[in-house]
Amino acid sequence: MKYFQKLLFLSMLMVLVFGGLQAQQKSKTEPDRVKWRLGVVNGASFNGFTDEQPHSGFAVAYAAHLLGDWFVARNLFIRLTAGYSGYGGQLTTFKDDTRYGFDPMFTFKNVKQSQYILHALDTWLSLNYQIPSKQLWKCNLGLGAGMANNIGEYEQYTKTGEFVQGVYGTVNGNQYTDRFEPNWYHANANAEILLPAKKINWVLQGSYIVGLTGVRKNYSYIEYPGVTGSIRTSAFQLKLGIIKNLGSKQKSH
Repeated sequence: MKYFQKLLFLSMLMVLVFGGLQAQQKSKTEPDRVKWRLGVVNGASFNGFTDEQPHSGFAVAYAAHLLGDWFVARNLFIRLTAGYSGYGGQLTTFKDDTRYGFDPMFTFKNVKQSQYILHALDTWLSLNYQIPSKQLWKCNLGLGAGMANNIGEYEQYTKTGEFVQGVYGTVNGNQYTDRFEPNWYHANANAEILLPAKKINWVLQGSYIVGLTGVRKNYSYIEYPGVTGSIRTSAFQLKLGIIKNLGSKQKSH
């Protein structure tokens, strides 16, 4: 985990430095008016379940998206984002079926720590504002909403309990599951920096995605029908990529 974070940070730093050098060496030409842009970004998604039920945590996944921008004004554009997002998080479940008369053994009484990755086809629309600047690099801010469609769920777990009386142990495993909703809705806030190169723009993008509807509507951390909650999944995505201007005229300065 720490190695992954360091590698991601160094990669972003290299792109920023490289993009800055390219921008300084670039001739002083600037698009008079960009009509369309197409791009692709990918990176890490830091996910977590909301706290409607306690004992939740974070999980890291991957995200890759295609971007399509349509400028409705000089500094205002609508963006369609579509692609893959890994959502999810960690959940801790306390199982105790001794209340139903079962023996206090591993199958009926244990603690399970699960990390879920929800594979989703993700689509959203956002309204974005490009902050006016005389610099070649640009900063964009945006707000949007969309829907994620569940295409697969993967669980890695650690289960601890009493195998037989007086003998305790831990079991690790992984499996595909079918416990979460087929789709859910979310809102998002986005910020990005565009660094111009010769024919493209480098993009450094951060997105905060807030779940609006539940991904598991009747989850109980003690597996008891009387104690349930509808949990949601939220994420912070940090992505790098490229974007290309289309339908623009060059104006020399």
